[in-house]
Formats: sequence, structure tokens, C-alpha cells
Amino acid sequence: MNNNYLFFNGEVITVDNNNAIKQAVFVKDNKIIATGTNEEVLALKDDQTELIDLEGKTLMPGFIDSHIHITMYGTNQLSVSCKSESVQTIDDLLTELKNSALHTEKGKWVRAWGFNDTTIADKRFPTLEELDNVSSDHPIMVIRACGHISAVNSYALRLAGIDKHTPNPEGGKIDKHANGELTGLLLENAHMNMFSIAAFSDEEIEKAHEIASNHFAEKGITSIHDATGYGLNNLRLLQQSTLSGTIKQRVYAMVGSLSDAHEIVKHINESGISTGLGNEKYRLGPVKLFLDGSSSGPTVWTREPYTSDPNNYGIHYYTQEEVDDLFIPAHKNGWQFTAHAQGDAAIDMLLNTIEKANELYPRKNTRHRIEHAGIATPDLVKRMKEQNVVPTPNPAFLHEYGDGYVKNYGERAYQMFPLNDYLKEGVPAAISSDCPVTDFTPIQGIHSAITRKSPSGEIIGGTQRVSLLDAIRMYTINGAYASFEENIKGSIEPGKLADLILFDRSLLNCETDELLDSAIEWTMIDGEFVYSKKNEVAYK
Repeated sequence: MNNNYLFFNGEVITVDNNNAIKQAVFVKDNKIIATGTNEEVLALKDDQTELIDLEGKTLMPGFIDSHIHITMYGTNQLSVSCKSESVQTIDDLLTELKNSALHTEKGKWVRAWGFNDTTIADKRFPTLEELDNVSSDHPIMVIRACGHISAVNSYALRLAGIDKHTPNPEGGKIDKHANGELTGLLLENAHMNMFSIAAFSDEEIEKAHEIASNHFAEKGITSIHDATGYGLNNLRLLQQSTLSGTIKQRVYAMVGSLSDAHEIVKHINESGISTGLGNEKYRLGPVKLFLDGSSSGPTVWTREPYTSDPNNYGIHYYTQEEVDDLFIPAHKNGWQFTAHAQGDAAIDMLLNTIEKANELYPRKNTRHRIEHAGIATPDLVKRMKEQNVVPTPNPAFLHEYGDGYVKNYGERAYQMFPLNDYLKEGVPAAISSDCPVTDFTPIQGIHSAITRKSPSGEIIGGTQRVSLLDAIRMYTINGAYASFEENIKGSIEPGKLADLILFDRSLLNCETDELLDSAIEWTMIDGEFVYSKKNEVAYK
């Protein structure tokens, strides 16, 4: 098999230190050998070299999604999608669930994902009674788009041992009517606990990984930082799927879980291993906790009350002491650590721990992270810079949830995911999708980073917009930096891994909104084509 390719006549966005734009790239086996002008690089060809004319289209490093849930996205494809055009009302959803139940063995889970109570015509969640009427022979779970809230039926509640007398778990809520009866709605840790009960089989997860990986490759994603979902067993399955080639992308795996993450962090602290264990295909990333809730829920933990509710400050999972007790030993033992922290109060808490860890046990180049870092005010951004923290913002959230942000957080919404502040302070923010919370398509995230438009078209915090090239850097080399791998990937430079993507046009000559019409012609990982739009190269 010939793995020597010479790409010429292109618009090569190298993402090197100078943001150089080149014409040609020479790839041999799985490495980039040279970049330059057509003349310079064509001089390197030999009889074993396949020449590929790029016809002026954009060739660039593959996208690195620094916070994505591959297993959750893949298993969602095995479930009812509330984001489907066929689901506009609660009745539509109930019809889809009934159809799914008809094709599901009794006693097995019927699931739906992507539900949004703010956009469904009924503007509410399905009730316990409605879900009970769908089926009394199956446990049913309808997961909100944010992944932090679900509506379930009585069968599911019985499986979890939940009745009207069950107390709320720490950091969660079992919703009840005024008379004390259950509504079927579970928030934060109550949902996370149910989510762990509704586990998929190993075989289902393997199939889910295959589906998700193919979808990601189609959109130009060549590396992912998996943000956990199903605990330590999922780490084993991720590694297995990556090494077998079922997952084509390179994986940087966070160590945690949607439920009982603190127990996993505590356990892994005693394991004798640390961040970085693995190879170029699969590597252990940071240990991870959840500090607060969902930005769209809304359940994030804020320093000031919500604009929409003066009595609401959101939900937080741990005390400062508990976070310190989990993360400072992890830092001492060589781990990178991170946490889901959306509200400014949660970000403040995590930064407090980072500052203490770095002071107590000084280490060079820790690169502790903050997942999402939603309401990142200027004082918090400055502290990130001082501690060499890597945030993973989600500008695409503005496209899907932005109007709700303005309603719930007021002027604070204009400070959410402050990409321009990160640029000015020199904070290496790594853009991510948090799929399946929103669309994983990187070009949508880039468009949102440039425009910051909400669903209604409002520009939310126009001063935080960034340029196309800046957004691309945040989706490539900054993602590599977040996993300590900027020396081997994230840009098109000699010696780096050949993880490349070709768009169907010149991105630098596109109007901003035209970016959304662009598509990936092919995706290369490790010097091999893993996706081709023209089907000249099939999935491998």
C-alpha cells in the first residue's frame, strides 16, 4: 500500500507559529515530511509518490475536539432522537417512544436523547403519567439536551429504588409535586445515578463507537478528548475500540464518570499511574469531576443569582474542601486534573484548588483544565493565565442555547465563552463541542466563534468574536496543547503526524456564512484516508 502523498496547488493552513499559508505538503507513511511552495515540494517526488492536485481548496490539520462524549453520542444513535424533525411536540415524542418500545425486548430500556423543554412546542417535560402510558413493560428515560436532566417512568424509578420518600442525592434533585408525589423528573446527580443504571451492553457500546467515529471522520475530526460517561469500564472499552481500529480518531481519555466521579478520582489516585500513560492512538488524560450543572438547564453555579430567578444560584456538587482533598493529591501524583465548571462560582472554586495545588507542590507545565468555563469573567481569565490553565469553551452553545443564556444570566451571557479575552490574555483555549449536548460539526463551532449568533440572530457579546484563523488554532493546535501533544500534531509541520483534512473550497475566500455550506472532501489519520466524500476511498 502506497502511503506517500504529495498534495499541491492548495491553500494549506499550516497553523504553525506564524500562521503560514503554504501551497503543498509531502506525506510519507504517517508523517509530514515537507511543506512549501508547489515548486519546492514537487521537487521531492519520486516514483512511489502519488500526486494529488488540491485545486485551490483548503488543506489543514484535522480538528481536535477537546471535550466530546463519543460513547454517549454513539449510543444516542441507538435511541430516539428528540432533535429529529419528526419530534415537534410531546405527543410526537410519545409516538416515537411507543414505536421504540414495540421493537424492544420487555424489561430493556427505551431511551430518548436531545430533549429541550424550551424549544418543544409544549414548553415542558413529558409527565410521569405520559411515560407510564407509553409502556409499563420497559424502563423509559428521556434525556434533556444538556445531559444533566431526564424524565423517566415508574418502571425506571422502581429499578433505581426511588419513591416519594427518597431523599435528594448530594448535588442532585428528585423532583416532586407540591403534594410530595414524584414527577419523574431527575436533575443533576439524581439523573447521573439513573444514567448509570440505564447502562448499555459492551456490544452496544462497540457498535456505538463505530457509528460515532465514522460520523466524526466525515466532519474532519481526527482527535478527540473523551469527556467520560460510563465510568472505568468505559475506559477499557474506549481503549479496546481504539486499538482495534473501530475508533479511528486518536483518543485522550478523561478519567471520571457522570455518576460517582469522586469515587473514581479517589481510586485512580491510588493506582500508581498518571496522565500521559499510553501512545499516540490512546492516552490517559486528566482526572475529572463535575462541579456544577448545565448552562442551558439552567443549573450552573453562579456568584450572583440568576437574572430569571433572584432566588436561584444553581447547583454545585462539592465543597471547596472536598475538591481540594480530591485534586491536590492527584496533582501531587502527576495527574492533570479538570472539572466541568460552567458558572463563575464553579470556575472560581476550581481555580482556588489549582492555585493551592501549584503552591503546595510546584510542578512545571501542569496544564490543569476547566471544562466549558462558561461564565468566565475577566478576573477569572486572568487567574487562568497566571496558573497556565487550559479552558475548553463551547461557542456552538451560543448557536443553540444563546437566547436562553440572555434570559437566565442577563449581561453575564455576553461574557460566556470569552474567546477574545483568552486571546488577549494568552490563555490557550481549546474549542470543543461537548457533543451530544450540541452538534459536533467543527465548522459550526468555528462559525459561532466568529459570529456569536443566537438562534434568534442576536449577537451575544460581539467583543468576544474572533477571526477564522484564530478559531482554527483553537480547534487544532490548542487542542493538542491541552493534551501535551503539540509537538506531534495540531499543525502541518515537518515531523508531525499526518492527520489532515481537505475542505471542498477555500475557507480563506469564503464569506462567513458560506463556511456553514462547506464540507470535508476527505479525512486522513496517521497517513491513511479514513473518509472520502466522493467514496473513492471507503471507510477503513
